[in-house]
Amino acid sequence: MPESHHALPRRALATVLCLIACALACCAIVGCSSTAAASDDYTLVEDGKLTVASDLATPPFEYADESGNPQGFTYELMGMVADELGLTLNYLPAQKFDSIIPMVKQGVKTDVGACNITITDERSEEVDFTDSYMDSNQGVATVAGSGYDSVEALNAAGVRIAVQAGTTSEEWAIENVPNATTVNFDDWTAAFTAVMSGQCQGVVCDLPVEQWMVSNSFTSMQIIEEVPTGEQFGIAVSKDNPGLTEAINEALATIRADGRYDALYEQWFGMAPSSSSADGTAVADAARADTDEIPATLEVTKATAQANEDGGTAVLGGIATRLTWEAVVGADGDVGSLSLTLPDGGSFEDSDAHVYLVDGLTRTELAATARIENSTLVLELSEPAAAGTSISVEVDGVLFPSQAGAYSVDGTYTTADGAVRDLPESPTITVSESTFVQHAVQWLDEQGWVAAWNENPFLGMFLRPQHIVTSLASLSQGWGVALLVTVIGFPLAVPLAFIITFMKISRSRALRAVAITYINVLRGTPLFLQIYIAFFGLPMLGFNPPSLPLGICVLAINCSAYLAEIFRAGIESIPRGQFEAAQSQGFGFMSTMWLIILPQTVRRVIPTMTSELVMLYKDTSLLSSVGVMELMMFSKNLTATTGNITPYIVAALYYLVVTIPLIHVIGRVEKKLALEQGKR
Repeated sequence: MPESHHALPRRALATVLCLIACALACCAIVGCSSTAAASDDYTLVEDGKLTVASDLATPPFEYADESGNPQGFTYELMGMVADELGLTLNYLPAQKFDSIIPMVKQGVKTDVGACNITITDERSEEVDFTDSYMDSNQGVATVAGSGYDSVEALNAAGVRIAVQAGTTSEEWAIENVPNATTVNFDDWTAAFTAVMSGQCQGVVCDLPVEQWMVSNSFTSMQIIEEVPTGEQFGIAVSKDNPGLTEAINEALATIRADGRYDALYEQWFGMAPSSSSADGTAVADAARADTDEIPATLEVTKATAQANEDGGTAVLGGIATRLTWEAVVGADGDVGSLSLTLPDGGSFEDSDAHVYLVDGLTRTELAATARIENSTLVLELSEPAAAGTSISVEVDGVLFPSQAGAYSVDGTYTTADGAVRDLPESPTITVSESTFVQHAVQWLDEQGWVAAWNENPFLGMFLRPQHIVTSLASLSQGWGVALLVTVIGFPLAVPLAFIITFMKISRSRALRAVAITYINVLRGTPLFLQIYIAFFGLPMLGFNPPSLPLGICVLAINCSAYLAEIFRAGIESIPRGQFEAAQSQGFGFMSTMWLIILPQTVRRVIPTMTSELVMLYKDTSLLSSVGVMELMMFSKNLTATTGNITPYIVAALYYLVVTIPLIHVIGRVEKKLALEQGKR
């Protein structure tokens, strides 16, 4: 067969590929050369500018005004930091929260990340953090009068809690409201809107942001719980740029010392910051509660464990986790020491304990001496905790029994006068057995070649073996949802598309007008907007279906508009003579369509239909923006939590597993149809 005129000769193709490679290399060289030394101690992405990445979606800290200009507490604080460094502030356009830490680690597009990033051990493995510039807590909000007026009311099956994906708010909700379903959103505005529209019943959020939202935008909501978590926000900086971290720390210290920080805080939050030491750490004495609120004996109020399943939400036995235990000291005496005991098979070995006195939202760390006695953690307090005082004990590195079960934390406490009493039974903690995935991750952690692999910046960021294993397991759930949406949504779209097609080619002007409007509106507006209207608009009109069926319907309706045009073009491609011949033989319109026209039409549009099927499958990713836990939402969570891109690479593999075979099928069908057409 002679070569097609449209095919590119091999030599020309090789030449084009070489030119493309050279162009990319030049771009890389230019990109590398753009990093200019701002001083002898640190480098900047752009000479003379401090470039900042933010999601611009957490008022009053950082957000965009009506003109799209950044503003907020953090924005102005970063302006002060830039002034101290003798630089010009350069705020990038809004970024997705999960992309900021990878951007900072890369160090090519931004110098720092500043958007209420809580300093955590996982994130600190990827980037450095400056000294904290803000202490924060968590808040829980619901719609006023909804009946959900306590965290206990929200902790029930069927309740949905809105959070921003990959944040410490999500971690808190999973740990403290385990019976409810946590629903993830891209930003806080979408999360609060979901609660107002009835998609969710509550939202967990950084308290300052939540207070702003409830006061300014979502005034029908109320904060039902303020949770003292003692979180700290830091500015993320690349580990390859330690001089910049040090310079920003010096700038922050100067801004605090000369009073500008306090003035800025009062400007945006309407109050002076709580008394602070030189390093900005909040300091307060825990106050004794009112006498009528003091229980007769010590009362255990909380016992939870942080989820330690890589890529999941379970507490696994035999793997280190963080235990949080809280109690209120009773009237039977001030507490001088605590002894906490785990069930048989649990261990406090290699753990690290901290004791806090809690007064409202103030957490004051209390010096304590910790030791292990016969698998029991003994905490000797530096000074007795007074009656009515709330005590919070956080122990990192705790191992629960490997067997699945519901376990409580027992023990004793000693009063100031030396009396030893048993601790009341704590709430139980549900523990699951460790999985094959966790064992595989632990094995990889011990391998020298894995450590060497991860030291390479590119491989460690995009192809970290530990994250590949956990992502394959975790993302499989989201992959199943994406497949389900596609398998149900596309068959629903096909008959709907045929109906719209027949309306458009009918002789009735009214039917044609409806079909044309339907097609133009759905094809002419972003699918993202259609999803938002369906998920947040329909509930406000009294129609509030479950998220997954609603997502299937929205994608099916959108797909039907494109299929309708495909079918119309296919029908009109059939020669008019076939209609006339069928009618001359006594066939009616419907019989002509069903027996003669449509079979030929379907054969002709199969390749285009398959392409639309591929598009529908990929468009399922847009449902992640409204909390549907599909493939991209799982990968967003893992990326935001770990600050690593590997989950997105694994998500791409899940997409390719479906799209490549479909594309191959399309190619074969097109070739077959072309051959058949040529034989005619």
